[in-house]
Amino acid sequence: MRANFKKWREAASLILVAKTAFSPQTISHDFNYKILTMKRSKQSGFMPGTYVFPGGNVSKADSSGDWMKLYEHFGFKLDAFEKLNPKHNRPLIFTNDDTSEIPKYISLRITAIRETFEESGILICRSFKINYKERLARWGSFIGGHEVLKWQEKVHSDPLQFLELCSQFEIYPDVWSLKEWSNWATPPSAPIKFDTIFFLAAFQQMPPTFPDKSEVQHLQWATPSEYVAKNKTEEVLLPPPQFYEISRLRNFSDISNLLRFASERATHGTQRFLPYRIYTDKALYTILPGDDMYPENMDPTNEAMPYLKEIPESNIQNRLEHLTAYGNRVLVKNFTPTCNHVAPLESKL
Repeated sequence: MRANFKKWREAASLILVAKTAFSPQTISHDFNYKILTMKRSKQSGFMPGTYVFPGGNVSKADSSGDWMKLYEHFGFKLDAFEKLNPKHNRPLIFTNDDTSEIPKYISLRITAIRETFEESGILICRSFKINYKERLARWGSFIGGHEVLKWQEKVHSDPLQFLELCSQFEIYPDVWSLKEWSNWATPPSAPIKFDTIFFLAAFQQMPPTFPDKSEVQHLQWATPSEYVAKNKTEEVLLPPPQFYEISRLRNFSDISNLLRFASERATHGTQRFLPYRIYTDKALYTILPGDDMYPENMDPTNEAMPYLKEIPESNIQNRLEHLTAYGNRVLVKNFTPTCNHVAPLESKL
């Protein structure tokens, strides 16, 4: 199975939410948090101009054994990370091919934290000098704006510099604050392919940001409903994974409930979504696992995208409909997610 996915490059992404309202919610569906996305540069080789969560390609530097030496220096042995690795439902991306590398459930979180810092300037690290009494996500406010910009440039040029940054400031990536959320692989029909693990982290207030202008056109904070509305009015172009996951987050108006759910759900592991795409006279469809139309034996080596004059009726639906680049909606019917996850809320055009 591993050989069939050689064309997919591994990546890690972070769904970062931050609390924005501190008084009790007056209306149950009012969101008290916002989600961070960034608009890809027009020069980007993959989905230019789209709004995505922070993240990027895995680097060999993220799996260096020197990270464990850093953690051990601060008193963390390997057993301190055991709860990050559920016993069941482990997708292929968590498989370690090289026994000299640190476990993927640690290194992929380091990738997400490194890329988030590189693209937004948000440093999700902790200092051994501070006695933390809770496991809430925090950003490294102990590094000033000038230092952030300097180190962003260094890390952008060489991912190994992220380890150097942590060593110099005596800090460590807060991998425990990243909750395993979902896993999306690019459809076989796509020319550029990624296998991406998505984590979720929650801040109790909105952090300052420093966008990397070479990669990011714009940083956006908005609620789940605002993103769906902005997509409809063609202000924000969301790729299928972002649109689907934001639609999932619409189930949670309160950040505390979201974090509680994400923490418990993460213990059940993750199912990989390898989309099956069909185009018809009306629209393009992204068919996902659990849908009646999803192939029983999905072949990742088959890059053809089948055509149907129209989509047939089906009893169970877990799919996205794309009428245009912005004309997206989630279609869910009689669908129960695996791994104790929640189904997205349907959207109307």
